[in-house]
Amino acid sequence: MEEDNKKYIYSRPVLDFVTVCVEFCKQLEQCRSMERSEFIRIMRGLLPMLYLKVSMLKQNIEGADSYWNEETVTEEDYNYVRSGVSSVMRDKDDYLDVFVKDFKYSDRPVLRTISEDLADLYQALRNFIEPYRSECEEATEVALQEITETFRTAWGQIALNALRALHDAEFGGVEN
Repeated sequence: MEEDNKKYIYSRPVLDFVTVCVEFCKQLEQCRSMERSEFIRIMRGLLPMLYLKVSMLKQNIEGADSYWNEETVTEEDYNYVRSGVSSVMRDKDDYLDVFVKDFKYSDRPVLRTISEDLADLYQALRNFIEPYRSECEEATEVALQEITETFRTAWGQIALNALRALHDAEFGGVEN
């Protein structure tokens, strides 16, 4: 089983996902120098790739729960990414979200921001890729297990919401 996990964490589907995660994080870290249209175009390409690549991964890695990974993204890192995206998106950062649990008890959607959503994704994905850099296989197995679990429970929906909002920011005013 341990040997199977070792092979799996370096398999093509996992490495493809890691590659997209690295590119996503890099783009967010460097977004301050981009025009909004370029940033939206890049994110509209990367978010579906993240969703697709993580969907192709195993949902369970046996024995991966015996190790604990420290989170590497600091509050300063998170805020740097969030404020960078906010400064690029400007007046297109806010959107109304109807896919939240509280909405079923309310008659109004919740106001969200693309910048916070992308910073949340950044935090999850950056914390996932850091163990690959450390080359600690136990940490990598745990990180892979955690990222697939949090995809199902949290960040998968956040990615879709951000993609919907980015789509609207680019094409929302277009009449058919």
